[in-house]
Amino acid sequence: MKSRERIQKRIINDQIHFESLFNFVQTEEGHKLHQGFINAIRTMFPWYWDEICGLADGSEILFEHLLVLNFANETRTALRLLQEKTIDLTQQEKNPSETKGCSTVLINRTDTNTFALLHNEDNTAGLYDTAFLVEADIKSSPYDGGTRHSPNERFLAYCYAGVIPGTAFGTNMHGFVFALNALLPNYIGENRIPRQIINRALLSVANENELDKLLHGTPIAFGFCINGTFFHADNNQQRYLLNYELGPNLNSNDNMTTKNFISKCLVLNSEQYEQYKENNNDICIALNYLLHYNHYDRLQGLIVERPGLLSSRNRARRGLEFGEIRTEKDALTLLGDRANKQFPIFMIPDIDTNNTATLCTIHFNFHTYQLIIYRNNPKDNSEPHLVYNLADLWKQNDNIVK
Repeated sequence: MKSRERIQKRIINDQIHFESLFNFVQTEEGHKLHQGFINAIRTMFPWYWDEICGLADGSEILFEHLLVLNFANETRTALRLLQEKTIDLTQQEKNPSETKGCSTVLINRTDTNTFALLHNEDNTAGLYDTAFLVEADIKSSPYDGGTRHSPNERFLAYCYAGVIPGTAFGTNMHGFVFALNALLPNYIGENRIPRQIINRALLSVANENELDKLLHGTPIAFGFCINGTFFHADNNQQRYLLNYELGPNLNSNDNMTTKNFISKCLVLNSEQYEQYKENNNDICIALNYLLHYNHYDRLQGLIVERPGLLSSRNRARRGLEFGEIRTEKDALTLLGDRANKQFPIFMIPDIDTNNTATLCTIHFNFHTYQLIIYRNNPKDNSEPHLVYNLADLWKQNDNIVK
């Protein structure tokens, strides 16, 4: 399926979700919102702005529609906040597009020799047959008269039709692996960097310090959560997992080094935990495993969150009922769970009434250097849809000239 056809099909599939957003960006408020984002992107990440423009040119999709797809979280929230002045909040909560989200399991254990990241990629059912996996190799280009350069990039990423890479899960040649959870502040940061752009930038980061610098120094417009690690097939020095919760700090200024609310958590095994807790009492640590969904666990005191989030909170409550997660099998059983009929963890298109689907379940296995992708429920069907060998991609870092 060609890119234009894929995007058109997605828009048609999800017309109920996009029509109001397409109309909103034609208004003065919507146009101003997007123009503020465009100005910020062209200043900080002009190469990713060029990607959006290239996607629009190549697909021949209306440019304003492509912007909605790439700024969807911010656009939807801005419209909802505007509508709250005239629409009953109880009716707003029934909007099916607001119940989607992802579930993630991070495991770092010595007792079961398990080091893995597993994740349900959930979104509207219209993406079920239009999302795709892409492998890209992008060479650096000069910008601003050669004073800046876009990054050299090689990565594997799961993409939504009409959206630049980075929105779901991926890994790059530096061994950075991530899967994202949507988080939903009840506000947006105007004239800041939309979530999709900062997610795209994740595919170029080379190490944890660079990641921290990116997240602290880039003023983000919306919230999200990163689950990940830096890993190399031939280097086992960094063997812990990372979880970041982020949201825009609208009170930050140019003199502040941190532009956002950020909570960083390390997922450590029992041996690492004993070492860290002696010298790092102020660092958030999760012992052996961590589960994350689509609400803030650690920043709820700083960020005003969207009311409700019933799907996320019900999935979290169900996750607690599984007890301690010890193995990949435990994680796949959790991610395939459908005990709560209204808010299942694994969502099936055309069956679940909220128009939400688990697009795939993925398993980054760091012992075998593989990305394993399931399209069917992994709890019922152990046969993966795709097994991707990542060893060669991760080894690319050794060939980069410093």
